[in-house]
Amino acid sequence: MIKKLTYIFCLGVLTTACNTQKVAKVDKNKIETVSASSKIIQQTLAKKSSFKDLTIKAKVTADLEEIAGDANATIAVKNGQKIWVNATKFGFTGARALITPDGFSAFEKLGGTYYEGDFSIANKLLKVDFIDYQKLQNLLLGKVFVDFNSTDYTATFANNEYTIVYNKNQAIATTPKEGEYIQTYVFDNGFRLKEAHLKDPKRKMEVDLAYSNWVKAGEEEFPKNVKIIIKDKKTRQIDLEYNSFTFQETNTPFSIPDGYKKKEIK
Repeated sequence: MIKKLTYIFCLGVLTTACNTQKVAKVDKNKIETVSASSKIIQQTLAKKSSFKDLTIKAKVTADLEEIAGDANATIAVKNGQKIWVNATKFGFTGARALITPDGFSAFEKLGGTYYEGDFSIANKLLKVDFIDYQKLQNLLLGKVFVDFNSTDYTATFANNEYTIVYNKNQAIATTPKEGEYIQTYVFDNGFRLKEAHLKDPKRKMEVDLAYSNWVKAGEEEFPKNVKIIIKDKKTRQIDLEYNSFTFQETNTPFSIPDGYKKKEIK
């Protein structure tokens, strides 16, 4: 998980001499900068999901070592509790997955195999180490999936978009450490997530995410397109195209069929 690091932001003071007495003066420009940064971060965090149940009809295209091809999918989300995915091709179920805060299970009919375990599986697929249930749900729906705060991150506004960067980016680039990521996030002028860039220079690995074509559904906004690109020795990509959003509970049956063999993700 992305580590919370020590406090590195502090307000500066200027000390000037007036005759023989020193008077400390607060740098108003710096206060305003810190205040503005904190407000931007608060606005991005305010974009939380409040729905109870959400069903998405989607097209999924994957180019991973372990999973490749495209399929239509129904994605049912019970907010904060579970994500159920039913992938079909030519009208027949080809794969099904169930994700809860406790872990991850999935099976594919073509190979007669299944995956099962904790969130280390999802992290192995994405080549990261910080994903838990809520972060995965947020990542899929274009919500903030990191623990932003105004001490570890700095936000700026330019060219009609907001950029949030991790304050230790330069230190990590200079002295890479295992499990620490150079992080940059870009939001549009409505505080909708456009891009996320995470780089682990120690492992020479990058994850890039792009969210586009945001639409209003009910009281919330969702991206119609989500792109996940993973770069290490190879480049891998997952494209999600969300075609409809409905706020209804969906029947979500799940069980590993008899005779399926467990597949390990290395």
